[in-house]
Amino acid sequence: MLAKNIYGETIDEIKSKYAKAIEDGFAPTLAIVFSSITRDRKSIVDFFSEKNVTVFGSTTAGEIVDDEVLEHSSVIMLLDMNKENFKILREEGSDTYSIASSLAKKAKETFSKPSIIVISSGLTIDAEQIIKGVKDVDDTIPLYGGLAGDDLTMKASYVFSNSFETANGLIALVVNRDKVEIHGLATSGWDDIGIEKTITKSEGNIVYTIDDEPAADVFVKFFKFAGTVDTAAEIVVMNFAQYPLQLKKDNGNVVLRAPMMVDAESKALIFAGGIPQGSKVKFSVPPGFDLIEKTADKVSALKNEIKNPDAVLMFSCKARHLALGPMTGDEAEKIRSIWNKPLIGFFTYGEIGTAKDSVCDFHNETCSMVVMEEIK
Repeated sequence: MLAKNIYGETIDEIKSKYAKAIEDGFAPTLAIVFSSITRDRKSIVDFFSEKNVTVFGSTTAGEIVDDEVLEHSSVIMLLDMNKENFKILREEGSDTYSIASSLAKKAKETFSKPSIIVISSGLTIDAEQIIKGVKDVDDTIPLYGGLAGDDLTMKASYVFSNSFETANGLIALVVNRDKVEIHGLATSGWDDIGIEKTITKSEGNIVYTIDDEPAADVFVKFFKFAGTVDTAAEIVVMNFAQYPLQLKKDNGNVVLRAPMMVDAESKALIFAGGIPQGSKVKFSVPPGFDLIEKTADKVSALKNEIKNPDAVLMFSCKARHLALGPMTGDEAEKIRSIWNKPLIGFFTYGEIGTAKDSVCDFHNETCSMVVMEEIK
């Protein structure tokens, strides 16, 4: 399978680069499209539909292509994957568990051994229900992906394909595991800080109190944030989200949970993943300058699974981008150098993947990598 990346801010740029990409006879069947909410994704989808190219797409909070980090752009990976080896599935609805279960059942009907790369839209979704919905159907299905972004406007994020778009649902690239190998790894690097605290009131992904104090007030006091609690998305993401809660789950996984939004009246925090009432948590802080080397060392372990992948996907948390700044470009460059293959990705509102010596889970402040190789 051959992969080529193109990118641009306008449909004319994308058309021009597509024309150049196919000059040598390259005939893509699949376009993975990660696009800023500000760009004309409908024109992109219409263009690829005219070319009979299947689209798997999401809006973003920043884009990654090879070793470049972009904003307000559209990045596209073109693949000439055998059409018999993949299918795009989609589900729409507010009951995340049900639509994830439905998607997994359809994946099993499509291929006896499917692998799934899933992207979810919706800003208040409890993404853990995606994993639970899929794994309750078949725990052996490899599952990777992330949550769509909207450039931190926190109004609506979207997933889309050739004849489908939703701000409240899922889209999945499902591949035949007998024909396409997919492996992944999730890695973070955030360090815990302070004493253990207790979630004293929560419902799903909404945390009302920590140690019997309003959740937002606890963040403000602990980190001595200036000003008052504000519902503005940028206040939450720029401040609270860079200092996620570290949660040890019943399955033994240690995951990070970053707040996405705040309710100013109750001072409750809405997280991208669930935090059960009674959970023990710690705050965590961004890592030091050695993170890039540590991340690359961990990701290089994927070479034991696929030595020569055709393509690399990267789902990286937007709060991670904000915390690391220019180092996110260094991270992408370092990871791409492991295989020197086309890499595409975007900054997400949450990541799905498997950390080392762990099971599939939902993460924040994490870089979730996926490598693919079509078996010849």
